[in-house]
Amino acid sequence: MNNIMKVIWLFLILCHFSCHSFSSQDCTWASELTFQDTKNAIDKMNEINDLTGRIANLEQQVATLQKYVPRIIFHAKVSDGVNPRGERRMVYDAVIVNKGSAYNSATGVFTAPLAGTYLFTYSLLGGPTSEVRLVKNEEDLSYIHTILSTGEAQTGSMPVILNLESGDQIWVNLIEGNTWSGRGALNFQGILLEARLE
Repeated sequence: MNNIMKVIWLFLILCHFSCHSFSSQDCTWASELTFQDTKNAIDKMNEINDLTGRIANLEQQVATLQKYVPRIIFHAKVSDGVNPRGERRMVYDAVIVNKGSAYNSATGVFTAPLAGTYLFTYSLLGGPTSEVRLVKNEEDLSYIHTILSTGEAQTGSMPVILNLESGDQIWVNLIEGNTWSGRGALNFQGILLEARLE
């Protein structure tokens, strides 16, 4: 006898004894129940139990992923009064956030700790002719460029979404011109949007 039949059999026995214990008027609900009604109710209960088990399994998987995937977030800026010029790698020495310790404030390089999709932004407050480029493993990806009259300055920023492999390196190169770092004008940020867990 399977579990459903056992439950139905037990239910009918209980109905029988409860009907003998009370008046026939109190027992009319039992006489209106059919075998199919009982089976349908049990099927619904089984579906609820199955869904409850699936939800618990999904919650466990989410908790496992949250423990496994590190938080990779950094935000750094060039200190006020430090104004990089010429051709060089930009070093954002003042670290505001560095969860996961993937950004190196001594070199200005972010090293991806795991494969995934990342969002980076960088900014420039440049003089008449200035240009900075976002670089991945020595490959130029994007740039911010200013062409202004003498004595003028302009702020620009650029967001970039990249698929990276573990160990890929990202930094910003100053290609030409002057920059100003006052009030946090030169920034470099990155965040892991989605890890690839193959």
